[in-house]
Amino acid sequence: MVKLLALATAATIGALPLSELPPQPLAAGSCAMFLWDRPSGKRIAMITAAPLAQITVIHGGRAISLPASGAEGPAVMGFAPRGQYRGASIGISLDLAISPTGTGGAIIRDGALTLTEADGSAIVAPVAGLIGCQ
Repeated sequence: MVKLLALATAATIGALPLSELPPQPLAAGSCAMFLWDRPSGKRIAMITAAPLAQITVIHGGRAISLPASGAEGPAVMGFAPRGQYRGASIGISLDLAISPTGTGGAIIRDGALTLTEADGSAIVAPVAGLIGCQ
């Protein structure tokens, strides 16, 4: 159901208001999740888990990091399938199907990213991604 809603919403509302995220450094011994916007194929988010759970995106032309405000579901490599991240001007919610690869990583074949602006307007976009460690 989430996938159908995400595809329908992204198709009717238009492009996701996030710019492509440039390559991000990953500290030795840490893991991160990277998400791509399915329609454009652009890398749009990097999510880190403990000790500092946050999502980094490019919104309004600048890089912003939003702290985690909630998580649900059994974690895979430290990442919950449903997560919420909040800042002063936007909120981002994730609903992901995370599958371990058996080679020290995980893949997200299906997922939805919901971006909610300060005025309450929201857009849902289909995403895919992976989790990797340095």
